[in-house]
Amino acid sequence: MKTLSYIIAALALGVCAQAGAQSTDTVFSLSRCKELALENNAAVKTSQRDLEAAAETRKEAFTKYFPEISAGGSWFKTNTDILKYDVLDLFTLGIIDRGKGAGVWAMQPVFMGGRIVNGNKLAKVGEEAARIRRQQTNDEVILATEALYWQLTTLKATRSTVSSAIAMLDSLSNQVQVAVDAGVAMPNDALKVDIQRNKYRSDMVDLDNGIKLMKMLLAQQIGMGTDNLVDINEEVPAEMPAYPNSMFIDSSTALPDTYDYQLLQKNVEAKVLEKKMEVGNYLPSVAVGAGWFYHDMFEQNQNFGGVMVTVSVPISGWWGGSHAIKRKSLALENARTELSDLSQKLEIEMTDKWDNVTAAHRKMSIAAEAIRQGAENLRLNQAYYEAGMSTITDLLDAQTLYRQAQSDYISAYGVFRMSQSQYLDATGRL
Repeated sequence: MKTLSYIIAALALGVCAQAGAQSTDTVFSLSRCKELALENNAAVKTSQRDLEAAAETRKEAFTKYFPEISAGGSWFKTNTDILKYDVLDLFTLGIIDRGKGAGVWAMQPVFMGGRIVNGNKLAKVGEEAARIRRQQTNDEVILATEALYWQLTTLKATRSTVSSAIAMLDSLSNQVQVAVDAGVAMPNDALKVDIQRNKYRSDMVDLDNGIKLMKMLLAQQIGMGTDNLVDINEEVPAEMPAYPNSMFIDSSTALPDTYDYQLLQKNVEAKVLEKKMEVGNYLPSVAVGAGWFYHDMFEQNQNFGGVMVTVSVPISGWWGGSHAIKRKSLALENARTELSDLSQKLEIEMTDKWDNVTAAHRKMSIAAEAIRQGAENLRLNQAYYEAGMSTITDLLDAQTLYRQAQSDYISAYGVFRMSQSQYLDATGRL
């Protein structure tokens, strides 16, 4: 019986150990999270396929330089002869009431109004724009990943401060209860401590739920699904980061490196080529060709080859073509205006992002000073309370102020880290 009990106990311990191992989160660093996001994120995969599609469009446009080869055949039977002749008014001679023919020919474009050349240039611009959009999507995915990462970092840090506050209140509650039991403190003091502790416990519930949600969002962002448990190994440092002066760059210098500006430039290039292609629709087109043909219409097979030149001049097309060209010209002017206008807005955005970085750093500095003051204030009030020189309310207020300063610092740190990434993204350096 003892042996059976040992076996059952061993199995139970094994199951518990296995369950504990399965519930362990997989820990990722920020760099690993970004790597996984670029490998697995749906938006990255979509932008890559868009780039591949643009490359296929460019390759398709290149084939227009080559001859167009065609082949065809026909057979016919009529209910009467196609050709009829009266012979001396004596009788009618009819010929060709059936026949067949076939041919293969190739036409090489010589001049198509620049449509082929400009069409290839336009397809290349489209591929370059798709490549820029893919890089832009990569940066957006990295930025979103960092946002989730730093939110999870700050939530965990906040939870740690609340946990420390609860631990302090647990200790304080024991002290107050001893004082109450000894008759040197009022029961109301113990109630105040319990109310404050319960408030922090309630905050812990919200923080735990927020941390769980952030872990799920981060797991989905990096392609791990929502069922996998993930965690990060980042902590909010006690020492404040240095002022990021080396990160600053002049907005006019950074502008050409931003993806938005590059896309605006590609849009102008595309509009220029679209206008040239529209003009080409109303220019003469020239093509040369050669072919081999076969027919049988007189009950005898005939084979022959030939060369040809075709010239097409759209004359009446210019009636409406001038308006189409004008429409393309207006679209080009709009693209140039948009380039100038949005370029200025992009520079303003860079300035705003840099201001966010410096503001977050200043807020960290203020919060760090508040933490030092709050810690000293809490120490003094703890000593005063133990000496009977202050009330429990004063001590709880000091503890609340200290925790608020910690929370402000953690929040400012998270904003500072995200502001840095947003500034690098705005200046094309993420």
